Amino acid sequence: MERRHLNRTRVSLKSELIARHMRYSGLIENLSENSLCMSITPPKTPMTIPEGMTFIVKFEGRSGDTHELQCKVVRPYKISPGKPASDVGMEIIKQPPEYLSFLKTLKK
Repeated sequence: MERRHLNRTRVSLKSELIARHMRYSGLIENLSENSLCMSITPPKTPMTIPEGMTFIVKFEGRSGDTHELQCKVVRPYKISPGKPASDVGMEIIKQPPEYLSFLKTLKK
């Protein structure tokens, strides 16, 4: 992933990070065509999200439309209980065509 080469759009979208038996909630703080940054609410037990792991990021747009993006972790953080939410940087590796349309609506 290129380091923040593309313009990012600041947002605050409730989201879920999903992989097999793991499911975490949080907020997408910013996104672009190829990447996003998600702030994850700390779970009750410590966890580490490893670099290179793939997840589905599921979120609802402002008009109620649901999006699912396949993403790969490129900037992981160790998440501990009692600490503020931690940011996880991700590269979008699979996006449906309607995601790009959604992104354009945010820039208007």
